[in-house]
Amino acid sequence: MNISEFERSKPIKTYKTINKTIKKYRDIIKSVEIMDDEDCIKVEMAGDFLKDLKVIMAAFKAGE
Repeated sequence: MNISEFERSKPIKTYKTINKTIKKYRDIIKSVEIMDDEDCIKVEMAGDFLKDLKVIMAAFKAGE
């Protein structure tokens, strides 16, 4: 499948869902004020999820 075929038939709902989830975890990282270890863990986990989601989005855009 060449890239133009993929772009025409790319699942728009999946793309929007991935972007929405990326925004969710980015907002968590920005908004959580670290007061204790639990907050630190939450931000660290959000960062890990964000990294994984960016890899997923790159693969999605590449049509893999």
